[in-house]
Amino acid sequence: MPQSNWKPRLKRSEGPLYGALVDALAADISAGRLRAGDRLPTHRELASTLGTSLGTVTRAYAEAERRGLIWSQVGNGTFVRNLREGDRYTPQLDRTRIDLGPTAVPIVPGDLGHLAFAAALQRLGERADLSALSGYQAHAGTEAQRAAGARWLELSGVPATSDNVIVSCGAQHATLMALSLLANPGGLLVEDVTYPGVLAAAEWLRLPTHPVALDAEGLVPEALAEACRRSPARVLYCTPTNHNPTTVVMPLKRRQALVEVCRKFDVTVIENGALAPLVAKAPPPLAALAPERTYHLGSLSKAVLPALRVGYLRMPDLASRQTLEHAAAATVWSGSPLLNELATQWVTDGTAESLRDARRAEATARQALASKVLKEHPYVAHPGAYFLWMPIPEHRRATELVEAAAARDVLLGPAHLFAARPGQAPNALRVSLAAAGSREELERGLKTLAELLGSTAPTPRRLA
Repeated sequence: MPQSNWKPRLKRSEGPLYGALVDALAADISAGRLRAGDRLPTHRELASTLGTSLGTVTRAYAEAERRGLIWSQVGNGTFVRNLREGDRYTPQLDRTRIDLGPTAVPIVPGDLGHLAFAAALQRLGERADLSALSGYQAHAGTEAQRAAGARWLELSGVPATSDNVIVSCGAQHATLMALSLLANPGGLLVEDVTYPGVLAAAEWLRLPTHPVALDAEGLVPEALAEACRRSPARVLYCTPTNHNPTTVVMPLKRRQALVEVCRKFDVTVIENGALAPLVAKAPPPLAALAPERTYHLGSLSKAVLPALRVGYLRMPDLASRQTLEHAAAATVWSGSPLLNELATQWVTDGTAESLRDARRAEATARQALASKVLKEHPYVAHPGAYFLWMPIPEHRRATELVEAAAARDVLLGPAHLFAARPGQAPNALRVSLAAAGSREELERGLKTLAELLGSTAPTPRRLA
């Protein structure tokens, strides 16, 4: 096995040194700087390199082995684990088709998240207080869980404390709670192409939606002001960072202009930040620019692990806390204590950040692959997005491409799924890069799409 002269790149952190060392190890494995089978420095060698104690390195290696990153053998040394061992995993149920439709987290064989998940479940199963995680819990989550939620949101620049955070069963559940609290018969302001989950929630609550125009920088402030003049709606749902489906990251000046409009018309904001952790250097969230009127939705499912159905709702004041707790009780009564405890551990010990970084790396690799395969066909995306937004040329129809791709066992996301105006969807596709079970499978699906885009459109059939 090859010997590694590994020298960790330690990030500044308020946490213990051993935790930063484990994070550096996970980051270098994800980036390919460390490969399966590489022999790591001995405990003493690494302690000497870092100028730290032998105990710190020993604890770091033990934690890394617990997370499934490395393995050790007495007398031989410590080695990087082959993260592609084991059965090939995919979230798809239908293996006869390549799915380029959903916003799935890119899961690859031997995924870091699965290894950490398996290790965490084993540890939980050995706990003496497991019975405490087998029943119900407080509707809004425990103090420790809410503190972990605040810490997770703060990583994306959201000002939060355990007092103004509610634990939810994912961002969609948080959306439903926020809408039930804020919306009135005047309805809801939304982007004219937006996350389908909010459209479904609004329909469920019988709330009319008022679409607001988007451009290349996101929601248009002037269009929002006009919508406020024309409608009684005073609640806005939007996604400034890593917008779904267009992937747009709204610039700071646009965010500031948007906040001015919201303050002028007294608009309350529901900010979807579920995909925001995938953007490394995003502008401040609306919750930081207008904390007095912004409810921010965060989640671990998209940025860490889909099975971790845990979300966090940051509220602007404590006056709404009791109502939101009632909403949680009315919808799920109690979240899963087991999952909430796991989420709390991962946020606290840095595992969540490590997995987030791994997701970013995989998304970046898949975007690079898409750039190579689709280089002749314009689209919009940024390196940390799980999908891309592709306007279709006027001489073609997106629906025709969806049907042609399906005939070749490739599924695509048509724009009408995201359109707030029924019957007025843009001629575009949202192409997921994350649902495919491997990069090889993704490449096959993208090549099929490229072939269809490059072919001549079929001649329309004439009615007899």
